[in-house]
Amino acid sequence: KNNRSLDNLKIIELLSVVFNILFLIFLTKEEKLCWVCGVIGSLLGAFVLYNSRYYSETLLYLFYALIGVFGYYYWNQKKTKNFVIKRMPWTKITGVIIAGLLFSFGVGYLMSKTNASKPYYDALSSVFGVIATFLELYKYLVSWSFWIVLNAYTIWLYEVKELNFLAIQMMLYTILSVYGYHKWYLKVTPKIH
Repeated sequence: KNNRSLDNLKIIELLSVVFNILFLIFLTKEEKLCWVCGVIGSLLGAFVLYNSRYYSETLLYLFYALIGVFGYYYWNQKKTKNFVIKRMPWTKITGVIIAGLLFSFGVGYLMSKTNASKPYYDALSSVFGVIATFLELYKYLVSWSFWIVLNAYTIWLYEVKELNFLAIQMMLYTILSVYGYHKWYLKVTPKIH
């Protein structure tokens, strides 16, 4: 029976990856359908991560599902020409990074009081995942920079627990994040002739 539940968990993990990849593809195109795919993929991923004792990541994926509902609604309301990709000043980016590191340490400390696996590493990816999600929701170009680093880091985090499909997802996410950055960069930067 244990092997069967493991096989079912791998199927759920694979379905999560498919929906999450669709999310990212639609996000790079700024299509609000991304949020629907993100909700489904995130809920499936949360189930897998919980069963792997990555509790901060589980909470992150549940957050992704909630923000997906909000994101769909928010992007639906923002169909105007003013809802465009924008830059964030370096001073604010630095402040966001410092706050993220401090908050990560706090969450890691709290999670270390549970039976969580790698609580500080897990908290780091989770906290910065929340930050990057808000940056993408409000269409800040720097969100893609956060995602590139975060996705590359999370490959290792998932490999440790043999979450191979999720690790492959993060490899694809890293590549797609570079593509997303390039695509959004071309929209935010005036073309020089």
